[in-house]
Amino acid sequence: MRKSSLIAAMAALALSPAALADDVADTLQRFVADYAADPSVTEAQSFGILVGEDWYTVTASPGRASLREGQPGEPTFYFVTDAETVARIDASEINALTGMAKAFSSDFAPMDIGMMEGFTPDQDFVGPLLATSFHFWTRGQPEAIPFGRGMTRVTHGTNGGIFFYQPGFRSGFFHIEPGHHVNADERSQTNPFPSLFVVTEGWAYGRINGIEMRIEAGNAYFVPAGHAHEFWLPEDADTDAFGFLFMFGDGA
Repeated sequence: MRKSSLIAAMAALALSPAALADDVADTLQRFVADYAADPSVTEAQSFGILVGEDWYTVTASPGRASLREGQPGEPTFYFVTDAETVARIDASEINALTGMAKAFSSDFAPMDIGMMEGFTPDQDFVGPLLATSFHFWTRGQPEAIPFGRGMTRVTHGTNGGIFFYQPGFRSGFFHIEPGHHVNADERSQTNPFPSLFVVTEGWAYGRINGIEMRIEAGNAYFVPAGHAHEFWLPEDADTDAFGFLFMFGDGA
């Protein structure tokens, strides 16, 4: 076979639905094997993963976890994603919570949550859901969360990434580039809980509760609950701004 024909054949194989499905199943199995030893699993649970049009079911209990192809037999929640996103999470190019980040519930996210018909979560469902979203998709002990430039998604008007969420606490990082405007939409400018922005590199302009300022590296900026806040860099700025975000308290 000529070299060009061999390359074409290999490319066709790599892009075939069957090959992609096998890759996804193998990758999910690695997450399941890790989850079996995760101390966060303290009771029996079952959830789905919908990758494109392919269903998988994860069943776990303390010290055990398994994966099978097909939709869960009982109504439950499920992750909605695609093969590329699964591969990126597997390669530590992005973490699942970053893939799920949204400014508004109607926004698209490459990793999302769905509810099967007949599944009615109770008011305490958010905590276990956040725990599963983090611990299932984060391998190793202790669990390490890769972060940095290029490991973000554009949300709230700039590059953002998530470290960890649980009821009452959210943490992440940001990378504001020239031309970005964080919270330009007034609907996202206030929260019913406090926030803390820690700037580690560069600077940006900010407006907090109507007061304009320049936020700079070496400072942490506290935003009380209910105070409007936005940050931006003009197109001709000669810097980026990088740092960490913490939100906490009731409702976070």
